This record gives sequence, structure tokens and C-alpha cells, in this order.
Amino acid sequence: MLAMMKRGAYAFSVMTALALVPNDVEARAAIKQFNNQQESIFEFLADDMEYGKTQIIGKGHVTVINLDYFVTANKAVYDTQNQEIVLSGNVNAYKGNSLYLKSEEVKVKLQEDYSFLEPFYLQDSESGLWVDSQNAEFNNNIYQLKDANISTCNVNNPIWKIKAKEGQYDANDAWLTIWHPRLCIYDVPVLYLPYLSFSMGYKRKSGLLYPIVGNSGDDGFVYSQPIFIAPKDNWDMTFTPQIRAKRGGGFFNEFRFIDDKDEILWANFGFFGNSKSYQQTYDLENRNHYGLQLKYERENLFAKESNYFYEDGLHVDISQISDIDYFRLQNEDIRNIADLQGNLLTSRLNYYLKSSKDYLGFSARYYSNLEQTSNANTLQALPQIQYHRQIDNILLDNLYYSFDYRANHFTRPIGYRAIQQEAQLPLIYSQSLFDDFVNVSLSPVFYGTSVDYFNESWGMDLQNGRYISQYYQIKANTDLVKKYDTFGHTLSLEAEYILPGFEHKEGDFTTFFTLPGDRQEFRVSGKQHFYTLDNSLILSHKMEQSFYFESNREELGELENEIRYFFDTRWSFLSDIFYSHQHSRISESTNQVRYEGDYVNAFFGHFMREDFAQQNLIEGRFGEANYINAGFRREFESFDLFANVGYDYKEHYLKTWQVGISTQIRCFSFGVKYVSEIYPMLTSRGAEARDDKYVLFTIEFIPLLSSDVKIAN
Repeated sequence: MLAMMKRGAYAFSVMTALALVPNDVEARAAIKQFNNQQESIFEFLADDMEYGKTQIIGKGHVTVINLDYFVTANKAVYDTQNQEIVLSGNVNAYKGNSLYLKSEEVKVKLQEDYSFLEPFYLQDSESGLWVDSQNAEFNNNIYQLKDANISTCNVNNPIWKIKAKEGQYDANDAWLTIWHPRLCIYDVPVLYLPYLSFSMGYKRKSGLLYPIVGNSGDDGFVYSQPIFIAPKDNWDMTFTPQIRAKRGGGFFNEFRFIDDKDEILWANFGFFGNSKSYQQTYDLENRNHYGLQLKYERENLFAKESNYFYEDGLHVDISQISDIDYFRLQNEDIRNIADLQGNLLTSRLNYYLKSSKDYLGFSARYYSNLEQTSNANTLQALPQIQYHRQIDNILLDNLYYSFDYRANHFTRPIGYRAIQQEAQLPLIYSQSLFDDFVNVSLSPVFYGTSVDYFNESWGMDLQNGRYISQYYQIKANTDLVKKYDTFGHTLSLEAEYILPGFEHKEGDFTTFFTLPGDRQEFRVSGKQHFYTLDNSLILSHKMEQSFYFESNREELGELENEIRYFFDTRWSFLSDIFYSHQHSRISESTNQVRYEGDYVNAFFGHFMREDFAQQNLIEGRFGEANYINAGFRREFESFDLFANVGYDYKEHYLKTWQVGISTQIRCFSFGVKYVSEIYPMLTSRGAEARDDKYVLFTIEFIPLLSSDVKIAN
């Protein structure tokens, strides 16, 4: 009688197994194990079996099957007391559809995970990371290893591997710990560590991450050591102290928290202190660099479906830093998270409540001019309040109304401050014509605003402004769709005319404020799209022009013309041009050609904006710019070649350029590039350009180790 095992009872049976014997059909001796649901979770099959008190010996086409593994061998000895099977002779173990282990002799421990002990072999199916050892001792889900090898390369001849004298693998946490590891390229040791610990899967655990080591001509030896801390499943942080031998030291801390709606709160804060000699050498405005970044977004924070306001939302995007060097002292990805447009850094805070008829919003914006030694004269919007009544019927089926109220507080320490209140009430009559081909609307709009100025002692004598108007807004639009034999076409046309009516204005309104309905305006716009028969976009075209009917002011607004053309799945073209009639010149232009092939990616772009171009902080339209950029990447069989360049053709200098080469196979990647860039540094005289040239080496032992080494030129 067989001994009882951990996960159920055994039953002897004889079965026919066509899949295991492809050339003929024969009866084979088999042992099965069942769980509590009577599901087969272990099978031991062979052409011939010998049964003893404590052993079962199988010979000929031996097969061991469980829920995870499929193992074949010439012979197997099953120890029913120790719950082990020793398989010998052409042993092949499969996991899924892949060969997992190949050996002449394997000992299998029939515990919960059916672990392979001699030789020990473990592989993560997703990352490909494997561990092998001549033997392993198993106790309480802990494997004790001797003379282990770790890699993700080919098992027979790995490009890189980590050799360790001893190690320990926790099967419950999928966590591997090794002592005295040596990183080897082929069999040549290149790096020694006294201790190394990491996950074999994707479970987070506190510990040291791989350091960043480099050298710079200005900063000297650079060492940064990230420390990962994950005490709970819903939050973790990466604390990264760093030292720059010629400059100073500091730390950065990245924090992540997941709330009950699976939304992520992300924060980053840090401090870096320069030495006094470094500050004096470069005449830095700030000796210390510090900052805080916070991002969080969530819907349905307090609102419930049963409430009148059934929906609410919060959006937080805050970046407050001492100067631009705060970003340059840490990872470039951190800088890309911030809303940085040129020299202007923007922080936002928005919260709204919404019902089927009403919308209530609270917002604040804070702008930081990073090219100024003081931000005191930058005008801020802190806070803004908005109430909006959704469009709704009134009296007649085609008659609608809506209402909008805003209160804005514009403030700064130096210069005038202002509080603006404005309200707008449009009445909209809409009618479809020509069998719904054209829709027209007539809307009398009632508008009023008040502006109260404060802190006028800074050289400006401003009188509080009051403005009340009633004007008319007339619109006509059409949307047409037609399908041809080889393509589809959509066309949208709109014309809008604003006619002033009653108007009363007193006091001052600076250029910061716009007054709707204070002049006649006619705006025309059109959009068209061409599609293939499978709805892939071929061409899109948009034009918009405004006309003003007052002789003492600008008569024509900027003309915008945008074209996007997709020649095929590889070639694309973009052109977006703003033309100023007042200056008879293009005020802003964006042009780009892009190619994305199987082995080659390339682009060429041009961007310019004149100082007289219309400014729009919300859309990021501000500041003069003139540059050309281009780049390419070519993939060869064993390496990639890449380069890009940015050139300011008005100031006649290269903003940035780089060229490099990289190679990557399944388990190893190596790259080198030479970079030259000009970036701003805040000195006591304001922002000044600084030229930086360096060589960057990138080495990746995938997925275990990735490191950048930067060498200044």
C-alpha cells in the first residue's frame, strides 16, 4: 500500500496514453494523484513498473506530469516516504511549450511546487532569468544553494552571468539572495559585490538598487545610490542620496501611493547643496537647489451617484523648484514629468463638481520664470472660481440658454494685482435648413465684467474697470460626409459673426484682459479629412481666419493653416503655419517630415515663432524661437546607429547634437554616444547659457542591471 502524500491520495491504474507513445498504442502502468476536487494533479507513467515497500521503479518512456511540468526520462525511481523522484537518462523537463531543463539525472521534490533539486534549476517565465546550481537543500519553502549561476542569456554559453558561492531562494516571496557574487562577461570577472538580493518575479521588496557611477570635468566623481523602500503593498519610495566630489552632495526622494481607486499619487522632493567654491566659480544665484513635485488625479473623490452633484474630480500637478539645476541633478525622466515650456514652469490645482445641469470648478495656476533671479513680478492666477449652467431649453423647442460666472484673483508680490468677476448669459436660437445640411444659430449674449486693482503704488495709476455689453453671435455650420470608390471624405465648414450692441465701459483694462463683444468680428473656419476605405487617415486640412471691422485696430487676425499628410504607413508630413497680416510675415511655423520603416526611423523638423506672434499661455504659445532639428536611427543585424541635431539658425549655434551606437540581444545591451548640449544656468546676473559635452556609456544586463556612465569631455 502506498504512503499518503501531502496533496491527496494515490490510486493505481492502467491507462492508454496515445500522446506519450506517438508510434504505437500500448498499455502503460501509471500512478495518479488527485486533489480534493478529484482533479488529477500528478501522474507517473512508464512502460514497466516495479513496486516495493518504499520505492516504485519505472523503466522505458518514463513520464512525470503535474499542473506545471512535463518531464520525460529513460528511468525513474520514486521514493514514496521522502516524496522524491530521481529521473535518469536523457531527462527533458518542459514548462508550458518551452524546454525548461535538460540533464542526465534530475531529482524532483514532490512538494507544493514539485521543485528540481539535483541539479537545481529555476527560471522566471516572463523575464527569462534563470538560476542553476549543482544541488539544493529544501526546507520550509527555502532553497539553500551552492555554487550558483544566474543569467538571462543562453544556458549553454551565456554572454554574462553572475557566479555566487552560496545563495538562498525563498519560494513563497520569489526572492533570491546571494553572497559574494561576481559579474562575469563570459568567464571573465568584471565586478564583485559582497551581497546581492533581488526578486525572481515582480514582487516588490525593500533593498538597494543599482548605483549610478560617473565622472564629470566640472562636478568630479559622481556616485548616486538609490534605496528602494516598500513596507506596504499600496506605497513605496526610492530614496537616492548622491555625492559630486567637486560640487557637493544631496538627496532626492521619489514617493508613490495607490489609493482605493487604484489611482497613483506621485511625489518627488529633494535637496542638493553646492560647495562655496563651486558657487563662486560659476557665480550661481543659489548655493542650494531644492524642489517639490506632486501629481495626483482622481474622479469621484467625494461625490456619489445619489447626490445632486453626482460627479467630481481632482487634478494636482505641482512643481516648485529653486532653479533649473534642480532638474539637471537628477534623472531626465523627472524633468519630463513637470509642465515646463521653455523657461516657464507651471503648477496646477483643479477641482470640479458636476451635475446634469450645473458645473462648479475651483482652480489655481502658479507660474515660475526660471530665467529670472526673482519670480516676484510674475502674475499668478490664485485662485479661479467658475460656475456654469449647462445649455438647456427655454420656452421654445429650438431656444436654449446657458450661464457662466467666473471670479479670478491675479496676484504677485511686485506690481499691480487684480480681482476680476465676469458673467455671461447667451440665448441661443438654432434651426436646421436644407434637409439638415446646414445649421444656423442666432444668439444675443449678455456680458459683464468688473476689475478691481490693488497694489498700484508700483508706478501704475490704474482705475477700476467696469464693462457691460450686449452683442449678437450668429453662426452657420455644415458637416458633410461622402464615400467614393477608393476613399472617403468629410468636410466641416463654420462661419461666425459677432455684432456689438449695447456697450458701457469705464476705467482701465490692461492687455491681460479680453473684452468679448467689444468689436465686430467675422471668423471663418474649415476642416476636411480624407480616409482610405478601411478608415485610415490620409490627409487632414484645417484653416481659420478672423476679420475685424474697426479702422483704428488690427483688421485681420492671424491666419492658421494646418496640413497633416500620411503618404503611406511610413511617411508622414505636418505643417502648421500662423500668418500675421499686420506684419505681412509668418508669425509661427511648425513643419516636420517623419519616416518610420522596419529598420530605419528618421525625421526632419523646423520651428519658428516671432516675438510679435499672438501669445496663449494655455496652449503654450509664447516666447521667440528659431531652430531646426533632425535625427535618424538605423537598425542593422547586430547593432543600431543613431544621431540627432538641433540648430538655432538665428543665433547661429548648435543647441544640442549627439551621435551614438548601441547593440542589444536578448540578455545584453551596450551603447555609447557623444553628446553636446547648451543649457541655461541661473547666475546672479540671470540665466546664462552653459556648454556641456560628454560621452555616455550605457550597459544593461537585461533585466537585472542597467547603468549609465557619464564622462565629461
